[in-house]
Amino acid sequence: MNGLAALVAFLFAVLGASLSTEGIFRPDELLPGAMLSLVASGALFASARCPRAATVVAICCEAAACAAGYLPTPLLLAPLIGCLYRLTAQGGLKAAAWWTAGAVSAVIAGGAASGANSTGGSLLLRTVGVALWLLPAVFAGRMTHTQRAYFRLVQARAEDAERSRDDEVRRRLSEQRLSIAQDLHDVVAHHLAVANAQAGTAAHLLTRRPEQVPELLAGLSGSTSAALRELKATVGLLRDPGDDSSTGITPAPGLDQLPELIEACRAAGIDVRVANEGTPRRLPPLVELTAFRIVQEALTNVTKHATRPVVTISLAYDDDTFSAHVVNTSTRPGPAGTEGFGLIGMRERALAVGGSVRAGPAGPDRYVVSLTIPLTPWQEEQVTR
Repeated sequence: MNGLAALVAFLFAVLGASLSTEGIFRPDELLPGAMLSLVASGALFASARCPRAATVVAICCEAAACAAGYLPTPLLLAPLIGCLYRLTAQGGLKAAAWWTAGAVSAVIAGGAASGANSTGGSLLLRTVGVALWLLPAVFAGRMTHTQRAYFRLVQARAEDAERSRDDEVRRRLSEQRLSIAQDLHDVVAHHLAVANAQAGTAAHLLTRRPEQVPELLAGLSGSTSAALRELKATVGLLRDPGDDSSTGITPAPGLDQLPELIEACRAAGIDVRVANEGTPRRLPPLVELTAFRIVQEALTNVTKHATRPVVTISLAYDDDTFSAHVVNTSTRPGPAGTEGFGLIGMRERALAVGGSVRAGPAGPDRYVVSLTIPLTPWQEEQVTR
């Protein structure tokens, strides 16, 4: 493409060097003008890599051609026009103005030094005409520069928007993975802990009180079945909504399923009592799920770590606050070892609904998990809806 543009500019320049008009004559020899046009066209060919140096060469050639008496027509100035276009398309506005002024001044000065007839037409052609031929190339170069800058800006904004979308997708996927991990931990840990306690109790009573073993095994079967149901419901959330499935997804558990949870713990040999303060009522689904899971995790810790536990679950329904307290009284009530994923998950769940959880010893042989969730934001949300 550069070679073709240089060739066309050379042909135009040679044609321009051969032109003359009434009262304004070109030099008798065409060869000097053709050689200067060849050098200027070569500069145009190299302007893609060295625009400033090429423009300097083209200015010198065109000024020399005008000084030799050739007419500064658009054809003769074609190589310089091409160089100025490329230079202004790549550079800034201030640089374009300086280069344009320098090129126009040099060509006019060359024409003034030619010693040709200074008729009115000749003077107008060698001054105003030069500016008229060169300025459109500069304006076209600036328009190209502006368009390129605009396209770069649009591309940068598109890339930034794409990165923002990718970051948002990664953030949402991370939140979903964390939520699913919490659900799987709560479901698997609780039911397996209860099943393990039931199996251990059954093995212990097999030789001493064999008549109680069938009841324990029935409870063990119920615990494992409940684990499978909740796992199926959790895994169902991972399915593609477009998948064809004939089975429904189990609704998220709430406090209405707390009696089943307590019965499973009692079947494992844990003494669990429930006390309500205030009038029990239906809470927002997310609050119900959070409270259920935190109580479930607290009972899981009791099953895994406590010795001969006695557990009291207190549920308090106030006008603007819901709270749950799981008090474990035993000879070794607290969780063993360092803080695990269960306690971390409880705090994350409570924080997600604007609540808080405190878990720790509360005196000799006592371990308390306390949950508090303000209900005012949820009530305001229902009013706005």
